[in-house]
Amino acid sequence: MNNKLMLHFCSNPFTEENGVELCRQCVEASDSYGFELGIQLHNSAPANEIGRCASYGVPLSAHLPLLARYNINLAAEDESIAMEELARSVEIMRRHGMTYGVFHGFRMTDLATPAFNRELSYVKAMSVGFRPELADEPESTKNGDFTNLPEFFTRRERVKERLAALRKNYPELTICIENDFPSFGSANMLSRDALYLEHPLCLDTGHLWASCFYLGRDFHAETEMFLASGRVKMVHLHASIYNQATPRRNFDDGHQPLRTPNGMDLPRFVRNCRKAGVPLIVLEIPRGSVDDIHEFAQMWEG
Repeated sequence: MNNKLMLHFCSNPFTEENGVELCRQCVEASDSYGFELGIQLHNSAPANEIGRCASYGVPLSAHLPLLARYNINLAAEDESIAMEELARSVEIMRRHGMTYGVFHGFRMTDLATPAFNRELSYVKAMSVGFRPELADEPESTKNGDFTNLPEFFTRRERVKERLAALRKNYPELTICIENDFPSFGSANMLSRDALYLEHPLCLDTGHLWASCFYLGRDFHAETEMFLASGRVKMVHLHASIYNQATPRRNFDDGHQPLRTPNGMDLPRFVRNCRKAGVPLIVLEIPRGSVDDIHEFAQMWEG
């Protein structure tokens, strides 16, 4: 049995001309700490990026949907598009021997949301189906607290039922649902609702950091509730430059290198992940480097 921590990078840094050498350096650094280096294919990855990363010979995981037309929304009244995109992504996972995947799957709309960072930017894609009445304040795209609305509970129940079907359809795979960045009506934001789904989870540091800011929660208290459940099978780890002094309109996502100054207390977060036995940590850092492995190892070995 392999008890090594699986430490994956998102695929972005490995698509440049120095990808082979960067992968070699990262494998060497990971081995020195007893980690198993892998790559998580980003949901915006084109076919040539998938093929390039697969050629490096390291384990792969996937941020779904892959090569998709639409994002996955299990909260929509019609589930057909979501299930089709999941099936297409699973086919790619199986082709490349992947057993771990993750996706965002809960949005407060019935309209099909185009996949972003392919033909469309994140903002243009997510603007489809955006409902300003659910926003934090007028003309903002960040979420207000709609988590006690009857509609929210109806959609949450749909997501729970459809995740159960996903587990039944693909029992050999661990396909996590991720806590959402609180914008454009993406609704899986806090531990209460994520745990209600009774499904494997991916805990994203930057998303939770932002959700706690907008919804008035404590980041580490929320983290501990996620981890205590035993359902966190994957973590997206990255730093955020934003803090309590940031104007509400300006607070955004993280995805910064781990050495970036921040107020998150990431060493505490990482220690708690280790205590909870999280098997897969993904350094979701588009400008990631081997330095992030060394920074992470200091936190992990704390």
